[in-house]
Amino acid sequence: MTYIPHRRREDSFWGSVLVFFKRFFIMTGIAASFSFFLLAVLVGRAFQEVSPALSDNMVLTYTFKTGLAELVTRPSLGQPLLRPAATFHEIIDDLAIAAKDKRVKGFAARLQNIDMAPAQIQELRDALAKFRAAGKFTYIFADDFGGSASGMGDYYLASSFGQVWLQPVGAVAINGIVAEVPFFKEILDKIGVEAEFNHRGKYKSAPESLTETGMSAPHREMMTELINDLADQTVSGIAANRGMTMDAVKRLVNGSPYNDDEALKLKLVDKVGYYNQMLDEAKLKAGNKDTQTVTLSDYSLRANMPHVNINKSKSKIALIFGAGDIIPYGGGTHSGLKGGDMAADKIVTAFEAVQKDADVVAVVFRVDSPGGSPGAAESIRRSVVETQQKGKPVIVSMGGYAASGGYWVATSADKIVAQPATITGSIGVFGGKIVLAQLWEKLGIRWDSVAAGDNARMWSSNVAFTDSQKARFEFLLDSIYESFIARVMEGRKMTREQVLAVAEGHVWTGRQAKARGLVDELGGIDKAIALAKVAAKLKPDEDIPVERFPGQKSPLELLIQLATKDASIPELNISAADVLKGLEAEANSGMDILKVQKIMLH
Repeated sequence: MTYIPHRRREDSFWGSVLVFFKRFFIMTGIAASFSFFLLAVLVGRAFQEVSPALSDNMVLTYTFKTGLAELVTRPSLGQPLLRPAATFHEIIDDLAIAAKDKRVKGFAARLQNIDMAPAQIQELRDALAKFRAAGKFTYIFADDFGGSASGMGDYYLASSFGQVWLQPVGAVAINGIVAEVPFFKEILDKIGVEAEFNHRGKYKSAPESLTETGMSAPHREMMTELINDLADQTVSGIAANRGMTMDAVKRLVNGSPYNDDEALKLKLVDKVGYYNQMLDEAKLKAGNKDTQTVTLSDYSLRANMPHVNINKSKSKIALIFGAGDIIPYGGGTHSGLKGGDMAADKIVTAFEAVQKDADVVAVVFRVDSPGGSPGAAESIRRSVVETQQKGKPVIVSMGGYAASGGYWVATSADKIVAQPATITGSIGVFGGKIVLAQLWEKLGIRWDSVAAGDNARMWSSNVAFTDSQKARFEFLLDSIYESFIARVMEGRKMTREQVLAVAEGHVWTGRQAKARGLVDELGGIDKAIALAKVAAKLKPDEDIPVERFPGQKSPLELLIQLATKDASIPELNISAADVLKGLEAEANSGMDILKVQKIMLH
């Protein structure tokens, strides 16, 4: 966890003027935009009415070309007609629906670039395995699996497909896994910036990037365990999919990268050819060269598969997403770790709605967060407890990350589910501030102040902590750490000694966390839903709807939101002051260890 006293962000006068003009120009064009929007909707409906029906013999296609967010609810000018990008779970759901659709014969994907956490790749691999188990084929094509960049994650995903294609002159770069950690202390010393940070838990290493010049012994020990386990999972997955031994895959990793001829000879790929050739072969495998190819997004819109409960029971399972840095209040949960926040007030409101809905019999709470504010995490945890007190069990499904505050919010759940590669745990706390006094002196800038109260300037970046302020700060760190331990003890039914053995800020993979009692089951959202049925005393095979809380916004609601608030509008200017603010914000962030390091599947 990160302890930083929450300060309301007051808009400056010029900031308010800027916001006014932004919204003014948006609103002046709203009439024309709205007319265009309505026209587009009408045209879209007309298109859907005249578009050909889906074939009884088709192959679905999709291009993996960026990371897939856990949740996107924030409108953006970068999306055409406010249509949000597909989320990770929509892709998973579409594959699950297609697996049951007799019209779908196979799935042909193109991999251009992926930016997913290892746990997300595992959940997608699981979905593809179920698709193939339904008797359908899967092909994947790439120009390169890494090439001169990281390709281990790309190939880990690709290996779960039935047939792997590589373009001529392409390469397969499965060079291994590495964690790279930057250390800024020397440059901060040179420019006169002091990082006054401390932590509880010897493995709580996030502030080391600002206070040290290299990894401490505990930091290195933890990262070695983490990277070795992730590497073991990746290698074993590739070996199982490609019909190799783990030792054989390890030798291939150590000899990588490989050109197209080598990759084919070593059976890392099945075919060397071009994308259109792969599609032609997929069509023939599905039936004939005239087999219809349908993008996964179009299939999702037009498949018209049943999504309603076919039973008479009104029972349903609620699905709540919490993604991003944990903050007390704000613009809501959006974009996962790609700049989004998990705002406690929004999550609490969702749980309150669930508590009032008599049809909800259980809750699946999807957590994908590296941490944040302890107070905000506690608000969310409390809402979980209150939901349970209403007779509605809560199952947590962990995504790529559920560390620090991300684990705090999960501690009281009835069951916790994680992928083997989910980054979790990190039961500890750190905090502090950036002191710019020497920098101001170098720049010839003098600050003066008038204060009432001995500690009024405690959180000022212009002065260091006094001895009494540091004592109070240390006391607060101790208090938060003890609170964290107490909640793990209560939620996980562990003794203090058992918690301390897995705490100290140590980060674990999901597989390691399960072995230590921090996680109950390994799997994805589907596993969490199955456990929710059991907790609600429903039959495992009962067809029960899963409803998202809050529901997704309509295009009109997104348009209004874009014009009024919380819209994603590109910023074009950056100043030296912005850099300094960003530096302090990074130092105070709740991203913990993964905020200040780069884990790459090389």
